[in-house]
Amino acid sequence: MVAYTHYMTDPRCRREAALAAGAGWEVDFYALSPDGRGRTTRVEGVTLHQLPMGRYRGGSAAAYLLSYLRFLLLASGAVLGRHLRRPFAIVHVNTMPDFMVLTALGPRLLGAKVLLDVHDVMPEIYMTKFGVPATHWKIRLIKAMEVASARLAHHVLTAEHPKLELLARHGVPRDKLSVLLNLPDDRVFSLQCPLREPALLVPGGPSPEAEFRLIYHGTVAHRLGLDQAIAAVAALAPRWPGLRLQIFGDGDQLPALHEQATKLGVADRVWFSDRFQPIEEIIPAIRSAHLAVIPTRPGPSTDYMLPTKLLEYLSCGVPALVTPTLTVHHYFGDTHPLFLDDPGGPNLAARIVWARENYGEVTALARGLQESFFAEWNWSTHKTGYLELLERLLRP
Repeated sequence: MVAYTHYMTDPRCRREAALAAGAGWEVDFYALSPDGRGRTTRVEGVTLHQLPMGRYRGGSAAAYLLSYLRFLLLASGAVLGRHLRRPFAIVHVNTMPDFMVLTALGPRLLGAKVLLDVHDVMPEIYMTKFGVPATHWKIRLIKAMEVASARLAHHVLTAEHPKLELLARHGVPRDKLSVLLNLPDDRVFSLQCPLREPALLVPGGPSPEAEFRLIYHGTVAHRLGLDQAIAAVAALAPRWPGLRLQIFGDGDQLPALHEQATKLGVADRVWFSDRFQPIEEIIPAIRSAHLAVIPTRPGPSTDYMLPTKLLEYLSCGVPALVTPTLTVHHYFGDTHPLFLDDPGGPNLAARIVWARENYGEVTALARGLQESFFAEWNWSTHKTGYLELLERLLRP
C-alpha cells in the first residue's frame, strides 16, 4: 500500500491496512515521515515504511507537484526493490495525486495486480484550490491523467457513491469502480448518545458563563470554512463568555486562522492543536463536546465529500451543524434542521444559538440521524467488501 500521507493520522489508510493485516495479508505500507527521516516500524500488524520526506503545505501548485514527484520516485524505488526480493500480490495505491499509481508500474509489469483508491477528485480539488474553470487546459490535463491512471489499475476504489458517478462521467470505466465508505472504525468507535450537561436541557439553559464547547477536527483549508466558525465565535463571545471552539488539525489556512482569532479578540476562546493527531487521541474531546461545526463552503470539490468527521460525531452522539453538500444530501436526504444551508459566519452564529437554546431537540435529531445512517451503513459489515475485492483481484 502506498499513500502520500502520514499513516497514523490518516483514518482511511489505517483502516484498510489494519483490516487486510487482520485478515491474514502481509501488508507493507509506504508513507511520508512526520519528521522527514526514513524508518521502518510495525504498527497494528502492518510493516510501515516512512520514507525520508515530509508533506508540503502551501499555495504553490509547482511546489505541490515537485513534492508529489519526489515521493513518487522514493516510493517507486522502495516498492520495486521489495517486489524484486519478495513479490507483492497486490499494490494498493491511494490518491492524491492520481499519477501516484505509477509507483505500482514495475510490480504490475512483473505480474502484480493494482488497486487505485481515489480519496479525492483531483480536477475538482484544483478547480477550487487555484480558482480555474473546468475548461482550463490544466484541469483537462488533470482529468486525462485521472482516467489514464484508472486504466493502468485493475480496479478503482472510491469513498462515496456520488464520487463513483463523477469518475464514470470523467471517463473511468464503470465496471472498474466500487465504493468503500469512510465509516468510523468499530475498533475505536461505538455508537452512543450520552446525556450531555443536563443544564442545557432545562428551559432557558445554563448561565452565559457555563461552557459550551464546539469542535472540529480534520484538514484546515479555506474550502472547509473554519474562518466562518471563528467569526461566529467572535459574534457570540460577548453574549456567552463560556463559548469555546477546539480545532484539531493542520493545513494551509492554519496561520491565517491564528491571525483571525487574534484580530477578532477570541484567541482565548479558540484552541488549535496545530497538528494532525491519531483519532484515538481526539475521541475524548469529541465525546465531551456539545456541538460540532462543519461549515464547508459549497463548491466543485466539496460537493463530492462526505466528511468522515460527521460520521464520527454522529457515532459518538454529538450533534453536528453541517453544510449539505451534494454528497451529504445523497446519504442524509434533502432537508434536515442540522443542515447549514448558508454556512457563513452570521448564519452559523444564529444556528449555534438555536442549538444551545434547543439542546434537547438537537440531541434527539442527532440520535435520529445516527440510527437511520448506521442501520444501513456500518463498518462491521461494509468492510467485507474490501476483503472480497482483494480476493477477487487474485483470480485469473
